[in-house]
Amino acid sequence: MNRIPIPFRSATRSDLPFVAWCNYEATSPYPGFSYWDPLLDGFHTDTHEFIQTVLAHDALAWGRVEDFVVGELDNQPVCGASGFVMAPEDYRPLRLDRLAVVAQTLGWSTEQLALFEERYRQVWSDPHDPTLKPTGEWTIECVAVQADYRHRGLGKQLLEAVIDLGRAQGYRTAGIAVTLGNEGAHALYRSVGFDPYLTYWPAYFHGQYPGTQKFIKTL
Repeated sequence: MNRIPIPFRSATRSDLPFVAWCNYEATSPYPGFSYWDPLLDGFHTDTHEFIQTVLAHDALAWGRVEDFVVGELDNQPVCGASGFVMAPEDYRPLRLDRLAVVAQTLGWSTEQLALFEERYRQVWSDPHDPTLKPTGEWTIECVAVQADYRHRGLGKQLLEAVIDLGRAQGYRTAGIAVTLGNEGAHALYRSVGFDPYLTYWPAYFHGQYPGTQKFIKTL
């Protein structure tokens, strides 16, 4: 593996398209599909546009734009991830109190907003869903590396940068999760010191989801 040293920085609003891409990649178990897609079925709303709008209005609960760490090469972002503290009142990925302004920006009707909320609650009905419960004080999400730069050590450096950020803020543990079957992510997380903490197998989701493994690391 050819390791490329890379500088990291906090994301700014100008990074919105790239940060949205990171979220899309992290919610795509296979190319061309995102977990957001079924919620948007029939809306004529592009998934990337939806994610950008959510981020623009601070409606993503799993990291604001400014919570993302971005790695750059040749002045272009090539990898990113969010590091944040999970809200104790709701572990789910969206801030529903900001969804109305997202819908307004996207030009949704009142009926579309209601339908989206209904679909969202069908997937994530419990604000304290145990499968989403943070395993550490510092949560890492939306880890993504552009395809042309994978297998060069950037993912490990990215995670180390986000871990260092949490450590510098005084957090004692970090948590991260991966969809079962994603062996590359599993190996990456172990390489920076994460240990398996808890596994939810497909049967827990009645076979409708591949399952989730959660990890923890002492900072």
